[in-house]
Amino acid sequence: MSQAMVADIGRSLGMKEIGIYYYNSSQESASSKASRFDGMNAALAHGDIVIFQTPIWHSVSFEKEYLQCIKRYNIKLAIFIHDVLPLMFEGNYYLMSQVIENYNMADVLIVPSQAMVDVLRENGLTVKKIIIQHMWDHTIPLSEEEPRFSQTVNFSGSPKRFSFIEDWKSNILLQIFTDEADQVDLSGANLQLNGWKSGTELLSQLARNGGFGLVWNQRDGRDYYQLNASYKLSTYLAAGLPVFVPTTLSNKEIIVKNGLGFAISSLDDIPAILESLTEETYTRMVQKVKEFRMLLNQGYFTKKVLVDTIHALFRSEDEVDLP
Repeated sequence: MSQAMVADIGRSLGMKEIGIYYYNSSQESASSKASRFDGMNAALAHGDIVIFQTPIWHSVSFEKEYLQCIKRYNIKLAIFIHDVLPLMFEGNYYLMSQVIENYNMADVLIVPSQAMVDVLRENGLTVKKIIIQHMWDHTIPLSEEEPRFSQTVNFSGSPKRFSFIEDWKSNILLQIFTDEADQVDLSGANLQLNGWKSGTELLSQLARNGGFGLVWNQRDGRDYYQLNASYKLSTYLAAGLPVFVPTTLSNKEIIVKNGLGFAISSLDDIPAILESLTEETYTRMVQKVKEFRMLLNQGYFTKKVLVDTIHALFRSEDEVDLP
Protein backbone atom coordinates (compact mmCIF):
# COMPACT_ATOMS: atom_id res chain seq x y z
CA MET A 1 0.00 0.00 0.00
CA SER A 2 2.66 2.53 1.00
CA GLN A 3 4.87 1.72 -2.01
CA ALA A 4 1.93 2.22 -4.38
CA MET A 5 1.15 5.54 -2.69
CA VAL A 6 4.75 6.73 -3.11
CA ALA A 7 4.62 5.72 -6.78
CA ASP A 8 1.38 7.67 -7.27
CA ILE A 9 2.85 10.76 -5.61
CA GLY A 10 6.02 10.36 -7.67
CA ARG A 11 3.95 10.32 -10.86
CA SER A 12 2.36 13.61 -9.80
CA LEU A 13 5.90 15.03 -9.78
CA GLY A 14 6.64 13.72 -13.27
CA MET A 15 8.32 10.45 -12.29
CA LYS A 16 7.76 7.13 -14.08
CA GLU A 17 7.31 3.75 -12.42
CA ILE A 18 9.48 0.68 -12.92
CA GLY A 19 7.22 -2.24 -12.12
CA ILE A 20 8.75 -4.97 -9.94
CA TYR A 21 6.20 -7.72 -9.57
CA TYR A 22 6.24 -10.47 -7.00
CA TYR A 23 6.72 -14.01 -8.24
CA ASN A 24 8.71 -17.04 -7.09
CA SER A 25 12.16 -15.96 -8.23
CA SER A 26 14.10 -18.47 -6.13
CA GLN A 27 14.35 -21.05 -8.94
CA GLU A 28 14.75 -18.61 -11.83
CA SER A 29 17.81 -19.08 -14.02
CA ALA A 30 20.35 -16.30 -14.43
CA SER A 31 19.53 -15.86 -18.12
CA SER A 32 15.79 -15.67 -17.43
CA LYS A 33 16.36 -13.13 -14.68
CA ALA A 34 18.61 -11.03 -16.94
CA SER A 35 15.89 -10.99 -19.61
CA ARG A 36 13.33 -9.99 -16.99
CA PHE A 37 15.55 -7.13 -15.80
CA ASP A 38 15.98 -5.93 -19.39
CA GLY A 39 12.21 -5.77 -19.75
CA MET A 40 11.78 -3.91 -16.47
CA ASN A 41 14.44 -1.41 -17.54
CA ALA A 42 13.12 -0.85 -21.06
CA ALA A 43 12.43 2.84 -20.39
CA LEU A 44 15.59 3.42 -18.32
CA ALA A 45 18.24 5.62 -19.94
CA HIS A 46 21.85 6.30 -19.02
CA GLY A 47 22.12 9.09 -16.45
CA ASP A 48 18.55 8.72 -15.16
CA ILE A 49 17.54 9.04 -11.51
CA VAL A 50 16.13 5.91 -9.85
CA ILE A 51 14.39 5.95 -6.47
CA PHE A 52 14.27 2.32 -5.39
CA GLN A 53 11.71 1.40 -2.71
CA THR A 54 12.67 -1.47 -0.45
CA PRO A 55 11.90 -4.14 0.62
CA ILE A 56 10.46 -5.51 -2.63
CA TRP A 57 9.60 -8.88 -1.00
CA HIS A 58 12.01 -10.81 -3.18
CA SER A 59 15.23 -12.18 -1.71
CA VAL A 60 18.05 -9.86 -0.65
CA SER A 61 20.19 -11.39 -3.40
CA PHE A 62 17.49 -10.54 -5.98
CA GLU A 63 17.60 -6.91 -4.83
CA LYS A 64 21.39 -6.94 -5.07
CA GLU A 65 21.38 -8.31 -8.61
CA TYR A 66 18.79 -5.76 -9.73
CA LEU A 67 20.63 -2.83 -8.15
CA GLN A 68 23.87 -3.97 -9.78
CA CYS A 69 22.02 -4.17 -13.09
CA ILE A 70 20.65 -0.62 -13.00
CA LYS A 71 23.95 0.81 -11.71
CA ARG A 72 25.44 -0.16 -15.09
CA TYR A 73 23.29 2.60 -16.60
CA ASN A 74 25.39 5.20 -14.75
CA ILE A 75 22.28 6.32 -12.89
CA LYS A 76 21.94 8.37 -9.75
CA LEU A 77 20.45 6.00 -7.18
CA ALA A 78 18.36 6.76 -4.12
CA ILE A 79 17.08 3.91 -1.96
CA PHE A 80 13.84 4.57 -0.05
CA ILE A 81 13.74 2.31 3.00
CA HIS A 82 10.23 1.41 4.14
CA ASP A 83 11.26 -1.39 6.48
CA VAL A 84 14.47 -3.19 7.39
CA LEU A 85 13.58 -6.87 7.54
CA PRO A 86 16.53 -7.94 9.75
CA LEU A 87 15.32 -5.40 12.34
CA MET A 88 11.64 -6.28 11.97
CA PHE A 89 12.14 -9.99 12.53
CA GLU A 90 14.92 -11.32 14.75
CA GLY A 91 15.08 -14.51 12.70
CA ASN A 92 16.20 -12.45 9.70
CA TYR A 93 19.03 -10.63 11.46
CA TYR A 94 21.60 -12.86 9.76
CA LEU A 95 20.75 -10.95 6.56
CA MET A 96 21.84 -7.59 7.97
CA SER A 97 25.28 -7.48 6.36
CA GLN A 98 23.78 -8.29 2.95
CA VAL A 99 21.08 -5.65 3.37
CA ILE A 100 23.67 -3.04 4.35
CA GLU A 101 25.74 -3.99 1.30
CA ASN A 102 22.70 -3.22 -0.87
CA TYR A 103 22.05 0.11 0.89
CA ASN A 104 25.67 1.14 0.39
CA MET A 105 25.13 1.13 -3.38
CA ALA A 106 22.96 4.24 -3.01
CA ASP A 107 24.02 7.83 -3.61
CA VAL A 108 21.22 8.96 -1.26
CA LEU A 109 19.31 6.97 1.34
CA ILE A 110 15.77 7.81 2.49
CA VAL A 111 15.34 6.52 6.04
CA PRO A 112 12.31 6.63 8.39
CA SER A 113 14.13 8.18 11.36
CA GLN A 114 17.46 9.32 12.76
CA ALA A 115 17.31 6.39 15.18
CA MET A 116 17.19 4.04 12.20
CA VAL A 117 20.18 5.83 10.64
CA ASP A 118 22.15 5.31 13.85
CA VAL A 119 21.42 1.57 13.92
CA LEU A 120 22.33 1.17 10.26
CA ARG A 121 25.60 3.06 10.82
CA GLU A 122 26.41 0.67 13.70
CA ASN A 123 26.02 -2.15 11.19
CA GLY A 124 28.27 -0.71 8.50
CA LEU A 125 26.24 1.85 6.54
CA THR A 126 28.56 4.26 4.71
CA VAL A 127 26.16 6.37 2.60
CA LYS A 128 26.71 10.01 3.56
CA LYS A 129 23.66 11.70 2.07
CA ILE A 130 20.61 10.82 4.18
CA ILE A 131 17.05 12.13 3.93
CA ILE A 132 14.79 11.55 6.96
CA GLN A 133 11.20 10.66 6.08
CA HIS A 134 9.64 11.39 9.52
CA MET A 135 6.04 10.36 8.71
CA TRP A 136 3.86 8.49 6.25
CA ASP A 137 1.22 10.27 4.24
CA HIS A 138 -2.34 8.95 3.99
CA THR A 139 -3.88 9.96 0.68
CA ILE A 140 -7.15 8.01 0.95
CA PRO A 141 -10.15 10.43 0.82
CA LEU A 142 -10.79 11.77 4.29
CA SER A 143 -13.85 11.26 6.44
CA GLU A 144 -15.96 14.38 6.83
CA GLU A 145 -17.28 13.18 10.18
CA GLU A 146 -16.12 15.09 13.23
CA PRO A 147 -14.76 12.81 15.98
CA ARG A 148 -16.79 13.08 19.15
CA PHE A 149 -15.47 13.57 22.65
CA SER A 150 -15.41 10.11 24.19
CA GLN A 151 -13.38 8.11 26.68
CA THR A 152 -12.61 5.63 23.93
CA VAL A 153 -9.37 4.25 22.54
CA ASN A 154 -9.22 2.80 19.00
CA PHE A 155 -6.66 0.20 18.00
CA SER A 156 -6.15 -1.56 14.68
CA GLY A 157 -4.31 -4.84 15.13
CA SER A 158 -4.45 -8.54 15.81
CA PRO A 159 -5.08 -9.76 19.39
CA LYS A 160 -2.71 -12.65 18.62
CA ARG A 161 0.13 -10.25 17.91
CA PHE A 162 -0.73 -7.59 20.51
CA SER A 163 -1.46 -9.52 23.69
CA PHE A 164 -2.28 -6.38 25.68
CA ILE A 165 -5.71 -6.53 24.01
CA GLU A 166 -6.64 -9.70 25.92
CA ASP A 167 -5.41 -8.12 29.14
CA TRP A 168 -7.33 -4.85 28.71
CA LYS A 169 -9.26 -4.47 31.99
CA SER A 170 -9.46 -0.67 32.05
CA ASN A 171 -12.74 1.18 32.42
CA ILE A 172 -11.77 2.91 29.16
CA LEU A 173 -13.47 1.29 26.16
CA LEU A 174 -11.05 -0.23 23.64
CA GLN A 175 -12.40 -0.36 20.07
CA ILE A 176 -10.61 -3.12 18.14
CA PHE A 177 -10.33 -3.42 14.36
CA THR A 178 -9.40 -7.01 13.52
CA ASP A 179 -10.62 -10.10 11.69
CA GLU A 180 -9.01 -12.49 14.20
CA ALA A 181 -11.09 -11.84 17.32
CA ASP A 182 -12.65 -15.31 17.25
CA GLN A 183 -9.22 -16.92 17.62
CA VAL A 184 -8.48 -15.56 21.11
CA ASP A 185 -10.27 -15.29 24.44
CA LEU A 186 -11.45 -11.71 24.82
CA SER A 187 -14.03 -12.39 27.51
CA GLY A 188 -13.78 -10.03 30.44
CA ALA A 189 -11.98 -7.33 28.49
CA ASN A 190 -13.66 -3.93 28.14
CA LEU A 191 -13.64 -3.76 24.38
CA GLN A 192 -15.82 -3.63 21.31
CA LEU A 193 -15.04 -5.45 18.07
CA ASN A 194 -15.40 -3.59 14.79
CA GLY A 195 -14.10 -6.23 12.39
CA TRP A 196 -11.41 -5.53 9.82
CA LYS A 197 -11.91 -2.37 7.77
CA SER A 198 -9.72 -0.44 5.37
CA GLY A 199 -9.72 2.72 3.26
CA THR A 200 -12.51 5.24 3.66
CA GLU A 201 -14.62 2.71 5.60
CA LEU A 202 -11.95 2.51 8.30
CA LEU A 203 -11.53 6.30 8.48
CA SER A 204 -15.29 6.82 8.78
CA GLN A 205 -15.67 4.22 11.55
CA LEU A 206 -12.74 5.66 13.50
CA ALA A 207 -14.28 9.12 13.30
CA ARG A 208 -17.68 7.78 14.41
CA ASN A 209 -16.09 6.02 17.39
CA GLY A 210 -14.36 9.23 18.45
CA GLY A 211 -11.85 9.39 21.27
CA PHE A 212 -8.23 8.56 20.45
CA GLY A 213 -6.17 6.30 18.22
CA LEU A 214 -3.51 4.12 19.85
CA VAL A 215 -0.07 3.23 18.50
CA TRP A 216 1.50 0.53 20.65
CA ASN A 217 3.96 -2.29 20.17
CA GLN A 218 4.14 -5.59 21.98
CA ARG A 219 7.81 -6.43 21.54
CA ASP A 220 10.29 -6.58 24.37
CA GLY A 221 13.80 -5.21 23.97
CA ARG A 222 14.37 -2.65 21.26
CA ASP A 223 11.00 -1.46 20.01
CA TYR A 224 10.79 -1.36 16.20
CA TYR A 225 8.57 1.72 16.57
CA GLN A 226 11.70 3.52 17.82
CA LEU A 227 13.11 3.11 14.33
CA ASN A 228 10.38 3.03 11.70
CA ALA A 229 7.54 5.35 10.69
CA SER A 230 4.17 3.90 11.71
CA TYR A 231 1.57 3.87 8.92
CA LYS A 232 -1.04 3.18 11.60
CA LEU A 233 -0.29 6.56 13.17
CA SER A 234 -1.08 8.36 9.92
CA THR A 235 -4.32 6.39 9.58
CA TYR A 236 -5.61 7.64 12.93
CA LEU A 237 -4.64 11.22 12.14
CA ALA A 238 -6.26 10.99 8.70
CA ALA A 239 -9.48 9.94 10.46
CA GLY A 240 -9.26 13.11 12.54
CA LEU A 241 -8.40 11.37 15.82
CA PRO A 242 -5.84 12.61 18.33
CA VAL A 243 -3.50 9.81 19.37
CA PHE A 244 -1.72 8.06 22.20
CA VAL A 245 1.81 7.06 21.19
CA PRO A 246 4.71 5.49 23.10
CA THR A 247 7.40 7.85 24.34
CA THR A 248 9.83 5.73 22.31
CA LEU A 249 8.08 6.36 18.97
CA SER A 250 10.52 7.66 16.37
CA ASN A 251 8.35 10.67 15.48
CA LYS A 252 6.65 11.31 18.82
CA GLU A 253 8.03 14.88 18.83
CA ILE A 254 5.81 15.69 15.84
CA ILE A 255 2.80 14.53 17.84
CA VAL A 256 3.70 16.38 21.03
CA LYS A 257 4.92 19.65 19.49
CA ASN A 258 1.90 19.94 17.21
CA GLY A 259 -0.63 19.11 19.93
CA LEU A 260 -1.88 15.99 18.12
CA GLY A 261 -2.00 13.72 21.15
CA PHE A 262 -0.11 12.35 24.14
CA ALA A 263 3.16 10.43 24.45
CA ILE A 264 2.84 7.77 27.17
CA SER A 265 5.30 5.36 28.76
CA SER A 266 2.64 2.83 29.78
CA LEU A 267 -0.92 1.92 28.81
CA ASP A 268 -1.73 2.51 32.47
CA ASP A 269 -1.25 6.25 31.82
CA ILE A 270 -4.35 6.43 29.61
CA PRO A 271 -7.18 6.38 32.21
CA ALA A 272 -5.79 9.28 34.24
CA ILE A 273 -5.27 11.39 31.10
CA LEU A 274 -8.79 10.77 29.83
CA GLU A 275 -10.42 11.29 33.20
CA SER A 276 -8.88 14.76 33.48
CA LEU A 277 -9.43 15.70 29.82
CA THR A 278 -12.17 18.26 29.17
CA GLU A 279 -14.34 18.36 26.07
CA GLU A 280 -12.97 21.83 25.31
CA THR A 281 -9.38 20.55 25.34
CA TYR A 282 -10.33 17.55 23.20
CA THR A 283 -12.06 19.80 20.66
CA ARG A 284 -8.92 21.93 20.36
CA MET A 285 -6.84 18.81 19.74
CA VAL A 286 -9.27 17.62 17.07
CA GLN A 287 -8.96 20.99 15.34
CA LYS A 288 -5.16 20.74 15.36
CA VAL A 289 -5.37 17.23 13.90
CA LYS A 290 -7.79 18.48 11.24
CA GLU A 291 -5.30 21.13 10.14
CA PHE A 292 -2.28 18.82 10.28
CA ARG A 293 -3.87 15.95 8.36
CA MET A 294 -4.04 18.12 5.23
CA LEU A 295 -0.29 17.49 4.93
CA LEU A 296 -0.92 13.74 4.98
CA ASN A 297 -3.91 13.75 2.66
CA GLN A 298 -2.13 15.82 0.01
CA GLY A 299 1.04 13.73 0.23
CA TYR A 300 3.28 16.59 1.33
CA PHE A 301 5.63 14.50 3.49
CA THR A 302 6.37 12.21 0.55
CA LYS A 303 6.57 15.10 -1.92
CA LYS A 304 9.09 16.83 0.33
CA VAL A 305 11.16 13.65 0.70
CA LEU A 306 11.23 13.09 -3.07
CA VAL A 307 12.11 16.71 -3.88
CA ASP A 308 14.78 16.81 -1.14
CA THR A 309 16.20 13.58 -2.55
CA ILE A 310 16.54 15.07 -6.04
CA HIS A 311 18.36 18.07 -4.54
CA ALA A 312 20.65 15.81 -2.52
CA LEU A 313 21.56 13.78 -5.60
CA PHE A 314 22.79 16.85 -7.48
CA ARG A 315 24.20 19.05 -4.71
CA SER A 316 27.36 18.77 -2.66
CA GLU A 317 27.34 17.25 0.80
CA ASP A 318 28.06 20.69 2.28
CA GLU A 319 24.71 21.94 0.95
CA VAL A 320 22.66 18.94 2.05
CA ASP A 321 21.19 19.03 5.55
CA LEU A 322 22.74 15.77 6.70
CA PRO A 323 21.61 14.12 9.96
